[in-house]
Amino acid sequence: MSALFHNRIQIILWLGSLLLSALILAGIFLAPYLRESRPAWSVFLYHLFSSVCHQRPERSFFLQGQPLAVCSRCLGFYSGFFLGLLSYPWLPSALVRRLENRAIIILVAAVPLVVDALGGLLGLWWSPPELRLVTGLLWALFLPVFWLKALRQVKPGKTAGSAG
Repeated sequence: MSALFHNRIQIILWLGSLLLSALILAGIFLAPYLRESRPAWSVFLYHLFSSVCHQRPERSFFLQGQPLAVCSRCLGFYSGFFLGLLSYPWLPSALVRRLENRAIIILVAAVPLVVDALGGLLGLWWSPPELRLVTGLLWALFLPVFWLKALRQVKPGKTAGSAG
């Protein structure tokens, strides 16, 4: 495994994050897929994702004639995070360290997303789902670097309020 992982706990945290991210992505695609065969599960998944996404059909991709459980921009967020996690062990250590110490990259990567979203909110243009997907994906690709850095800094047995 990568030189970015210094112990088994870090590998387990990465794998756990990757698995959770994959499960979230699976749920997004399973919601429309289960619509006919397991409607209760489909409704459950749509409801679960409704707390984090507006789920507007005109801003969504479709599978089997049904919208995915999240809009195209949210799909970009979840896909980008997953792809960033997946590629993390193969990134050069020097690149990861530089990114970790430059949180400004999150703001820079958000510029296309913000411009696109503001243009839509102000009624200046309508963005197709593909563009929404790309802007979400571009932003979220960098998040795992900061997520995994935060996990590395968590010390077992310590809580925010504990002394010492």
